Amino acid sequence: MLPLQPVADTPPRPSRRLTVLLAVLAVLGLVLTAIVSITGPARAATANKHVVVSLTFDDGDAEQMQAAAVLQQYGFTGTFFIITGYVGAPGYVTRDNIATLAAAGNEIGGHTVTHPDMPLLSAAEQQRQVCQSRATLASWGYQTRSFAYPFADANRASENAVRNCGFNSARGLGDVQSVAGCAGCVLAETIPPRNPMWTRAPDEVSSSWKLQDLENLVTAPATAKGGWVQLTFHHFSDNTALDPTMDLGLFTQFIQWLSAYTHTAANNATVETVGQVVGGPVKPVVQAVYPAPAPAGVNAVKNPSMETQAQGAPSCFMKGGYGNNTPTLTTTSDAHTGTVAGLLTMANYTDGDAKWLTTFDLGECAPTVVPGQTYQMSTWYKSSTVTQFAVYLRDTDGVWHYWTSSPWLAAASTYTLGSWTTAAIPAGYSGISFGLNLFQNGTLETDDYALYNSVGAPAPAAVAPASTTTVTSTLTPATVQTFAATAPAKPKVAPNTSTKVTVVSSGGRTLARQLGQVPAPRTAAQTPAVPSGSVSGLAPATTLSH
Repeated sequence: MLPLQPVADTPPRPSRRLTVLLAVLAVLGLVLTAIVSITGPARAATANKHVVVSLTFDDGDAEQMQAAAVLQQYGFTGTFFIITGYVGAPGYVTRDNIATLAAAGNEIGGHTVTHPDMPLLSAAEQQRQVCQSRATLASWGYQTRSFAYPFADANRASENAVRNCGFNSARGLGDVQSVAGCAGCVLAETIPPRNPMWTRAPDEVSSSWKLQDLENLVTAPATAKGGWVQLTFHHFSDNTALDPTMDLGLFTQFIQWLSAYTHTAANNATVETVGQVVGGPVKPVVQAVYPAPAPAGVNAVKNPSMETQAQGAPSCFMKGGYGNNTPTLTTTSDAHTGTVAGLLTMANYTDGDAKWLTTFDLGECAPTVVPGQTYQMSTWYKSSTVTQFAVYLRDTDGVWHYWTSSPWLAAASTYTLGSWTTAAIPAGYSGISFGLNLFQNGTLETDDYALYNSVGAPAPAAVAPASTTTVTSTLTPATVQTFAATAPAKPKVAPNTSTKVTVVSSGGRTLARQLGQVPAPRTAAQTPAVPSGSVSGLAPATTLSH
């Protein structure tokens, strides 16, 4: 047998199929070379991935109308998330403003009725906040698809509420890298978003941001994967106390830059509203479902003895007040029953008032009332000076209004039952809030609150009036009340003009203010008696956000 010989090291012959393929590739190479030689510079410049920018505005702050004018000047539109319960309040947009925004092509989105921290609410209350805000906007003529979570806070129930109420998307904050943080996070949301009920976005723009910080949010994704960048604005002012805010001049510079950037085709960037990015049809309106009124003879106040605490305050109660004064609202163990009572200490009084109030909400805490019916309210109290019930009503859009005040109740050194029966609830109102107030320096303790429909209500204990001499006074709008003579050191309220009221929720997260007509100032010889059905004005009581 002959030994094996080494095989010559020569390349194998290509198969016929491979030969044909190589020939085709050679031709394609010539074509591609020709294309690159013709369009090389432009093709190299369009290596940017597509970036979509959405300009979003939270809360409906009044200064946003100036920003909207800048958008219109440069041909852009944005998404304005409106707190429906704030519309028309000082510092917020009006119905006419919203119409102007919509007419310019801007998207109107939902942001709840009163801007609560949603995960602190029950699932039912969350759904009322979301559905009612969308239903109200629909009643004003706006078809809404997009929502933004107050405080960028949500849980599973929040997402379900947004979905169940017919929104197509809901925006969070803080899940995209920015100068504010989130190192290692994505540079942009995907299109379509990974979770439409929680779309990722950078932190809200604040006063510390610079022009380059805004530009980087747009340019950084272009060299990565591209995607969707939602920028969120609130106030437009050089007053950093309003933070989150930004100077309108800086905003204008950014929009000028963004216009030039997006009008350069090589940058591959566009500006679209949230609804345009997410898409989908406008879904039917879902009406909010409110709790039924308490049955006859049942106390409608939740946590009436203030024993249950939540977020550092009695559950279903909130701190209220307005004017120039220094109130301290806490709790005390000196209770009528149980171990907790509300304590109010008023100092440095000039005008206004302060009080513990049953919470302004959409039914989780606030009792449901029926138009045309009267209600008996009461609380046990100790007070170093005269006091009275302040009463607020919630309308069918979920907005709270100051309604009226009770006669003054005399000072009491031991726990005394203060009770008053309202006039008939006006048409168009379905919820009630009340509490005893202080309108001069002193202390007030309250406990064991109650509210009953007058039909079937238990007979209240007799309450000594502050006095018996009566006078009359005409209010605005034209109503007549009866007042009883006494000698307090200060008037009940400020003059009959628009008045701000600050209210802090039980969670400490939400500020509210109430505006509108209040009764004319009392002289030192006047104090109100039972108003027998008079209404001193129903102006919005709204809630401020961060």
